[in-house]
Amino acid sequence: MPANDISFNLMDRPWIPVTMTDGSFLHLSIKEAFAQANEIRSIDGDIPLQRFALCRLLLAIIYGTFGHLRGSGITDWKTLFNDGVETRNACDALMDYCDYYRNRFDLFDDTAPFYQVAGLHTAKNEVSGLERLVLDVPNGEKFFTTRSGEGLATMGVPEAARWLVTLQAFDPSGIKSGAVGDPRVKGGKGYPIGVAWAGHLGGDLIEGSDLWKTLILNYASADVFDAGDGGAAWSVEDDAPIWERQPLTEQAEPGFDQPMDRTGEAGSFIGPASLLTWQSRRVLLAHDGETITGVLICNGDRLKPQNAHRYETMTAWRRSNAQEKTLKMPLVYMPRKHDPARALWRGLPTLVADEQAGKEHREGPSESLRPLTLRWLDKVKIGDFPVRLHSFGVEYGSNEAVVDTTVDDVLDLNLTVLSSQHPELGGVVRDAVGMVDTGVQELRNLAGNIAIAAGLPVDGPRARAADAGYTAFDSAFRQWVQGLDSDTDTEDVRQQWSMIARRILFRLGDQIAAQASSRAIVGRDVTRRNPKTGASTTTHYCVALAEIWYRGKINKLIPDVPNEGENE
Repeated sequence: MPANDISFNLMDRPWIPVTMTDGSFLHLSIKEAFAQANEIRSIDGDIPLQRFALCRLLLAIIYGTFGHLRGSGITDWKTLFNDGVETRNACDALMDYCDYYRNRFDLFDDTAPFYQVAGLHTAKNEVSGLERLVLDVPNGEKFFTTRSGEGLATMGVPEAARWLVTLQAFDPSGIKSGAVGDPRVKGGKGYPIGVAWAGHLGGDLIEGSDLWKTLILNYASADVFDAGDGGAAWSVEDDAPIWERQPLTEQAEPGFDQPMDRTGEAGSFIGPASLLTWQSRRVLLAHDGETITGVLICNGDRLKPQNAHRYETMTAWRRSNAQEKTLKMPLVYMPRKHDPARALWRGLPTLVADEQAGKEHREGPSESLRPLTLRWLDKVKIGDFPVRLHSFGVEYGSNEAVVDTTVDDVLDLNLTVLSSQHPELGGVVRDAVGMVDTGVQELRNLAGNIAIAAGLPVDGPRARAADAGYTAFDSAFRQWVQGLDSDTDTEDVRQQWSMIARRILFRLGDQIAAQASSRAIVGRDVTRRNPKTGASTTTHYCVALAEIWYRGKINKLIPDVPNEGENE
């Protein structure tokens, strides 16, 4: 088959796995996904991270089609959100845009293959195996993967397209193949430039009841900034998805590749459309016209996340004193990455708005910043609206060269809880999570004191108690927060959560005490010496005393409330 007859255009060919609102599963092209966006429940994928990567790709097309909504952002955004893609204006605009850039979405194009570089090669013309394309295949660890054996020798084109998008979002760091023509290559190797862009983030995707609502909920206008942001704005004239730019070469792209001495400088980030389609790697798929047989992965454009908080819209941020010292800069924000060991709801206080929302610029820099998507939704004020907050992320290991674990967690709640329209709800949520954290800490202490009474090490029992505590609170908190909306009486739900928390904490304490050994029940005296005064004190540890101390702490944390004795 002649090379110019080989084609797989993502605009027209089915490759995106979706779940429809009627529960059926389909594979759709990009144009079909947009045309049926009101009927699609969610984007799926071979692994959960693909949902985030594919949604970011489709969101970049939204930015390309409708722009940055500067000046009339709220009005235009509400029109898109309320009217849906089925309205002729929105659908026609998307189809026109997709048709105009259609030639840039062909995986096998001779001059500008999608998310790749035509003619990319090494000095020895090597091609790597497909395990380098599949994110969840650790080097040398093929037992814990979604594919194995012969499945990695070849791959269908639709699946390879999904992995290609995921690779450009989350590829680990480490040594890459050295592309001929790239002056950064030394000894035939491309030395590490860091993980792919989305790998830096604690990704937050706001999901609506269908794909269209999901995309528009994550579509922030340039009007998200106001006078309090110091005049910050995206470079809207330069910000564009990768397919609107000239095809890339094997070399780093001037103006996009961030020099090491410019880490933390805002000018490198351009805007959201650029970041949604950032080419962290130079790639070329090997194929036989029917299947993908190998892949070449080389270094692309380096970009570090320090101070990208005014450009990357889909992550929360934290102030980093360590980075401020390293970069010798007065203020550095880093993405607030998700901890794989912590449920999403435990980090909710960093996402909800409160009475202090918007004051950080008048009172000095904030220690944490909410995602720009949530700040934008504060401005458009769509009121009560049920959403699913979906978190994504990667924890890398071994100098960020391998994937250790991934994050995929969801929380169903009302958008009002996250917004500044009812900031008192943010305070209620923050207090509820704080109550859990403090209560679980006291549960840890109970387990530790019982271990001391038995003459045993405390670390194991304390860790097991914490795991049991957070596990017990997980479903209770998710159910409680889902019921909050603009009609909520904050004092009523505070009391409701206090009752729930007391019952759970007392029940867990009883369970830990009931498991104590006879040695712990009898107990023992423990003498400790004060290192400052030299004085010694002796304390008797036993289960009964440990329970008394624990109940006293919980009663102080959560005073007795009416109806405490009711069943959960």
